[in-house]
Amino acid sequence: MEGKKETVLVTGATGFLGEYLIKRLLREYRVLAMGRNRERGRFLASLGAVFCEGDFTEAKQCAGYVKEADYVIHAGALSSVWGAWEEFYRTNVLGTKTILRLCRKYGVKRLVYVSSPSVYSGTRDRLEIKEEQAPKKNTLNHYIRSKLLAEKLLLRQKEVPVVILRPRGLIGVGDTSLVPRLLRANRTIGIPLFRGGKNLVDMTSVENAALACHLALTAKGAEGGIFNITNGEPAEFKELLEQFLTAAGESPHYRRLPFRALYCAAAVLEKGYRLFRVKGEPPLTRYTVCMLAFSQTMDISRARKLLGYRPEKTLEESIREYGEWYRKGSADPLPPAFPDPPGLITAARICHCGFCINDLARMFRGRSSEKRRFPAGVVLLTHKRLGTIVYDTGYSEQILHGGPLLKLYCLLNPVSVTREQTIVRQLEKRGIPAGSAKHVILSHAHPDHVGGLSLIPGYTLTAFPETLAAAKKSSLLKLSFRELLPPAGHILAERKPQNRLYEHFLCRYFEEVYDLFDDGSVIGVRLPGHCDGQLGLWLPDQSLFLAADACWGTDLLEDTPRMRLLARLIQNDFAAYRDTVRRLCRLKHDYPRIRIICSHDGGKEQIHGEGL
Repeated sequence: MEGKKETVLVTGATGFLGEYLIKRLLREYRVLAMGRNRERGRFLASLGAVFCEGDFTEAKQCAGYVKEADYVIHAGALSSVWGAWEEFYRTNVLGTKTILRLCRKYGVKRLVYVSSPSVYSGTRDRLEIKEEQAPKKNTLNHYIRSKLLAEKLLLRQKEVPVVILRPRGLIGVGDTSLVPRLLRANRTIGIPLFRGGKNLVDMTSVENAALACHLALTAKGAEGGIFNITNGEPAEFKELLEQFLTAAGESPHYRRLPFRALYCAAAVLEKGYRLFRVKGEPPLTRYTVCMLAFSQTMDISRARKLLGYRPEKTLEESIREYGEWYRKGSADPLPPAFPDPPGLITAARICHCGFCINDLARMFRGRSSEKRRFPAGVVLLTHKRLGTIVYDTGYSEQILHGGPLLKLYCLLNPVSVTREQTIVRQLEKRGIPAGSAKHVILSHAHPDHVGGLSLIPGYTLTAFPETLAAAKKSSLLKLSFRELLPPAGHILAERKPQNRLYEHFLCRYFEEVYDLFDDGSVIGVRLPGHCDGQLGLWLPDQSLFLAADACWGTDLLEDTPRMRLLARLIQNDFAAYRDTVRRLCRLKHDYPRIRIICSHDGGKEQIHGEGL
């Protein structure tokens, strides 16, 4: 009779490394796969793991999982070249502290921590780096700083046996970060090339990183050690890059650049973004410049000696397999946008709750003078289970009688709205009492979207965190006005999109896609550019994509590059705005049956489905 298998808990299991790690561990262990992505979790469960939904930074959510574990592999992290220090510290330092404390409490046999070789990064070449050569401090970015702090936290305690791994540059089938970024750059601005691309680069096949994690669980004499992990096959950056491009079926497109000038430009950009609190990531960071400009190879002799680490997959094999996978994905027919719709949204009614007036010639170069009405579009959805769902709420009469900031807004952006046009009357006309609409989805916090919130009593409000935060502050620059918020009691609860999807067909076009009600009926999509946290909707039952203010009208999509300066300044990030417009155009090109509708599209009000 086979003995009972020991249990390994893996945090960050829904990430790129997680799938490979879990496949390997399942040969020998019972595996608890912890993460927040339910869709990926279902896939890991199909492999044989136990999916444990939760956030490792929350002790209450993960205590039960750690209690079951004999070993823990802590692979979860906030991994980004840019962001707020508070978030890196909370996730990478305090989150690791939480896992460590629970491992101590429940007597875990060993904790394997997946760190990063970015801790070695700097403004010079470094070859055959040994583990002890990491600097005590490295302020190149917040991610590096947080990883060094987490390592120190683990090493200065003795109660829990710890092994730290630093795997370099993971590559393999399924990578959606490292190589895709280079391929996108190659197709657009070109890949930056410093010193002729002669700098040496180390990489790691993702299967080999999973092997190292597996070995680290039980290797004798490894406790308290730090181990570099690579394939042990350093190569010149340009040579390696051309192997990837050839495998992917693409030709190289380089931009030869001077390091010093670009590094200084990156430093200025970083300071500017912090000083003026600019949202998003700078187009260039010091870390990215250093990573592309300098050699960095790592000595893996300690891992060979103490872990018994012997890379099982060569870099050549990984590049070939990735290229085959990438070309297959590019050549495959597009995934279906209409596979067995859930049949839960029976109707979508688009109505207009007031409008504003602007001259197209003042908005776009090349347009003749035309004063156009831009309706404040609202969508009423009929859901078989949830009843009426309201997407945005248009203007209300309150905007015409507001304080100085709202008066200035109306002066610059002439608004017209009557009681008959408000959201409450739109509902009543269709025999729907305002109080029966228990769900409101908010695309963003501008007045023509939040105006009617105070007219609907007792509902759950769904929006991105940035929108919820903006609605509670007044800023003419951000076009948000706190006085438009409803009184206490109207909003019963606030919901943030949580069930993120990674395999949905829309993931080809947009970075963040969510199942808002966990039933496939309403799919939320982050649409950057116009403002922070803009939320668009895909309604599969109606083949509708509601794009909010991603553009000021579907007939104006092609005018976006000719937008005048003042109109550009209204956008939170015009570069991101243009990118979102391009993505929408590509979506429409690939799927002509999809109807894209913007909030300010003119024309008559529309009904899609059975009607309301």
